[in-house]
Amino acid sequence: RLFVNEKEGIPYLMPDDVFTFPLKVRKWVRKETQDIENWWVKPFDILITQSGAAGRCLIVNKYFKGKLVSPNMIRVVPNNKGKEIVGFIYTYLNTTFGQSFLLKQQYGITVKHVEPQHVAEIPIPLLPESDIKEINEKILNAQKLIEEAQGLLIDAEKLFYEELNLPILNEEDINYMGNKGQRPARAFTLKSQQTFLKDFRLNAFSYMPICLYAESFLRKGEHEGRFELKKLKDISKEIFTPPRFKRLYVKNRSEGVPLLQGSHIPMVKYFDLKYVSKKMENLNEYIIKENWILVTCSGTVGRVFLTTKFCDRWAATNHMTRIIPLNEINVGYLTCFLQSVYGSSQLQTLMYGGVVEEIGEAGELLGEILVPIPSSPIQEKIGKLVVKAYEKKDQANIIENEAI
Repeated sequence: RLFVNEKEGIPYLMPDDVFTFPLKVRKWVRKETQDIENWWVKPFDILITQSGAAGRCLIVNKYFKGKLVSPNMIRVVPNNKGKEIVGFIYTYLNTTFGQSFLLKQQYGITVKHVEPQHVAEIPIPLLPESDIKEINEKILNAQKLIEEAQGLLIDAEKLFYEELNLPILNEEDINYMGNKGQRPARAFTLKSQQTFLKDFRLNAFSYMPICLYAESFLRKGEHEGRFELKKLKDISKEIFTPPRFKRLYVKNRSEGVPLLQGSHIPMVKYFDLKYVSKKMENLNEYIIKENWILVTCSGTVGRVFLTTKFCDRWAATNHMTRIIPLNEINVGYLTCFLQSVYGSSQLQTLMYGGVVEEIGEAGELLGEILVPIPSSPIQEKIGKLVVKAYEKKDQANIIENEAI
């Protein structure tokens, strides 16, 4: 795989990317790549992760059109009979039985691996036709909701740029030093006088050009009266990160509370959800509530998640900072902003750490993020799309769990 910039390549989805919500491309490959014709997928193909977290399944939807998928994803391409019951096949592969067959022949010490021939030999029990039809229809309904949810988030982001009259910024537009190669290093120069902008921090992340570029447009928008510009701490009731804690897991779900981890934040479904004991000391410190915003602050930092009614009163790890907006700030709008390049670029400038990246132990650094505040009708217009998207995603997960 030879990766190039967005303007020169074809959108390419890594195994982790196919499960993101909404579907987002991070890499592009050369059009002349060998065997590229085998990397396309079609609606209703089933994708299965081949290594690492092997055995995770997903049905291809319309948002995969025009995008290549990593050859490290096993494809199950149903024939005409299979297409009629693809939802049933997908459901079976996600049951305890299906997963057992998927993973029983995995090999490898450090990284587990499965092969297409392992998948091909999996026996599928054909239930009575009425049962197959019922399960199949549930999954097709869930898939429709997922597509609608992804579309709503995409529409919300477009509306954000349109209503606030902000340009869509791209890392490729930044004139880094030596920007003539296919994948230049993100190297740039900085005048010593500019360090006062970030309290004299000597960390290159703090001065990323994409953030300074985005901030200039936010300042311009405020100057032209399109919106107010406020710090996140000034529009929030509270911004906090709970302390580290020892997790006491339980196998019996009735004895525990679902634990949301950083890896769940960008996903379209909650894989490998664990439960912590209801008897765990200081459990209330980790309980999250509806209409909070979570931001990963350790590991892969800057992922943003809106807490819905579905995961109200779940627990969440200390690797996520909690943001509780003021009542006059639309939580959906604020989520959309933080997920946009204008929010995400600011989150990136807060990073520090060598091996494990962090954004402040207590979440205090997030309070300095500049947020454009348009009129309430504009916030409502954008925010309701985001809230509805997360609700549809949760509804799809509920239906899928029923089918399984």
